[in-house]
Order: sequence, then structure tokens, then C-alpha cells
Amino acid sequence: MTEIVILITCGIVVAFVAYNFFKGKSGGDNNLLSSQLADLLVRFSKVEEATKNISSTQVSIDNTFKSFEGMLNDRQERGAFSEMELEKLLKDRLPSQYLKFQHTLSNNKRVDCLIDLGEDSQKIGIDSKFVLDNFKNLRAAKTDEEIKRYRKLFEDDVLNNIKKISNDYIISGETTPHAIMFIRSEAVYREISEGNLVAKGLEKNVLIVSPSLLWGLLNTLRMFLKDSEMSKKAQVVIKEIGIIGKDIGRLVERVADVENRFNQVSEQFRGIKVSADKIQSRAEKIQELESKDEITK
Repeated sequence: MTEIVILITCGIVVAFVAYNFFKGKSGGDNNLLSSQLADLLVRFSKVEEATKNISSTQVSIDNTFKSFEGMLNDRQERGAFSEMELEKLLKDRLPSQYLKFQHTLSNNKRVDCLIDLGEDSQKIGIDSKFVLDNFKNLRAAKTDEEIKRYRKLFEDDVLNNIKKISNDYIISGETTPHAIMFIRSEAVYREISEGNLVAKGLEKNVLIVSPSLLWGLLNTLRMFLKDSEMSKKAQVVIKEIGIIGKDIGRLVERVADVENRFNQVSEQFRGIKVSADKIQSRAEKIQELESKDEITK
């Protein structure tokens, strides 16, 4: 970019020289040339400004890269970065009520995240690991001896983390029989998966996952939780339907009882009516007898 600015500057100088050369020779063209040079200077100033902006952006990018590189070289910052990525991924795929970050277990060991499914022995521990130092040395190794040496150191790093996760985050009666080891870098995970480290992790009940594998695992778990919630809701609905059915049964019994009582009352009213009719009939007969006696007299 600096070379471009130099070339443009040279062009401006040549233009000024040409201007001074033709200044006295052509008065009519003088104004036109002056206008063109002025326009050229304006364009040059814009190019120069854009160049400064690009240079500033490049410096910013370089500083960001150096900062990121410095973070990767610092184990503590690297671990914090990995934990942040894990937290972001978990929050993106699972409801917050199932997630407990930096949770302390009954053995006083603190896990990066505990997926709590609400039941005993249904809590899954996830811990992030960024085994980068010997991985970088392995990638930079030139000779077979260096490759062999750093691969052994890299594998030891992974195995030590597997052992720690297995000992610290798998507790009978409190967690699931398995825990998860999260590897932030896909490249590091590929190196792990090329050997037998994943199988050795499973022997210790530790599942080693990369970001892409964890994403798929969380999606599966999310579907399970959704189905589980639907199942719980279905059980509640079935329970309520049963209660409603019992209420309907009691209502039918009470309606039948009221109907029986109504029939009994109706029967009693019919009996009363029969008795009233008989009384009325007897009264009419008595009245007829009295009428006949009056006629006889």
C-alpha cells in the first residue's frame, strides 16, 4: 500500500513539472491544465486518506491476532475462552433450567457445567479442555523422533484429563455413569480421534467431543427433553381425564338418585291424586243422597 502512495506522489510531481514547463507556452491551455491538476490533487488526497484507513485497519487486525495468539499461549486465558465457548454452545441448544455452570458437586469438585435433568442419577457433567501446548509442538515437529516424542506427550495430556474427569465428575447416585470432555478445537479433536484416545476415554466412561459432535449430542438431548415434557404433560392430561371421569360417574349416580327420588315423589303425587279422586267421588255420592231426600220430602 505504501508503494502505491509513492507512485501516486511521483505522478503528482511529474504533473507539476509538466505544469511549470507549459505554463509560459500556452496561456489558453493553462487554465485547463490547472483544473486537471487540482482535480488530481483532490483524488490523491482521497486515496491517501483511504490508504491511512486501510493501514489503521491492518494494524487493528494485527493487534487482534497478536492478542488472540497471546491468549492461546496463556493457559488460564485459554481455559477461560474454552469455557465461554462451551457455555455459549450449551445455552444455544438447551433451556436454561437444565444448566448449572461452575457447579460444585458433593465431592467439592467444580465442573464447568452440569446438565441437570431433575432426577437422581440424571445429572451429566461436562468439562472443557484445551490441550494445545504439545499439540502445537507435535504439529511443528520435523523429525520422526520429535513427532514420536510430542505425540506421546500429547496423548499423556489427553489421558490425564480423561482420568481427572472420570475421578472428579462421575459420582454414583448423583450423576450419570458417564461424563463429557469438551475439546474446543476441531483440529485437536481430529488428532485425538486418529488414535485410540476416544476408546480409552470410553473405558473410563468419558465421552470426548468436539464442538460439532457436542452440537449434535445436545440436539438429540433437546429432542429427548421435549418428548419428556410432552410425556409429562400427557400423563397430567390422562390423570385429569381420569378425575373428570370419576366426577362424571358421581354426577350420573346423583342424577339417577334424583330421578329415583323424583319418581318416588311422582308416585306419591299419583297416590294423593287417586285418594283425592276417591274422596271427591264419595262426596258427590253423599251430595246425591241428600238431594234425593229433599225431593222425597
